[in-house]
Amino acid sequence: MDWIGWILLSWLAADFIAGFVHWWEDRYTDHNTPFVGALVGGPNKLHHSEPLAFLKGSYWQRNYTTIVPSLAVCGLCLWYGSSAWLTFAFLSQANEVHCWGHSKGRLNWLIEAMQETGLVQSPRSHAGHHKAPFNCRYCVMSDVLNPWLDRARFWYALEWLVASILRVRPKV
Repeated sequence: MDWIGWILLSWLAADFIAGFVHWWEDRYTDHNTPFVGALVGGPNKLHHSEPLAFLKGSYWQRNYTTIVPSLAVCGLCLWYGSSAWLTFAFLSQANEVHCWGHSKGRLNWLIEAMQETGLVQSPRSHAGHHKAPFNCRYCVMSDVLNPWLDRARFWYALEWLVASILRVRPKV
């Protein structure tokens, strides 16, 4: 695969992984969830009730929960010679790219141009995630995967699998 294809595939893989984690957080965590409740569940619920609160914190406050685990996996990929390291490097910035989806008119021209192409998620596309019934557009890094996953009812199928196999129902 050429390097442009590798970069694009790594970006989309990071978008899918971020979407999966975002779906899990939205549907199965809250502030009472063991271990991740205070770090992820509570802030995630706050973000959905007050979407712009996400913008008030520092870069580190917005991103440490994705940077630390992503870079740990990125390091393992490099150690073992896996080309997946770029996916996890991109994934480390999923929350920041998500933040850009709430920052219309406050970004530099290059990011806004990438949002216009859909390579980086646009505020217009991300806004659909914050409308009832709040069960679509979980991938926060691009506008590419969400239409396909939502049209295929991927997240509904995943919830059915979780309910069937793990006997766990969404918290919302």
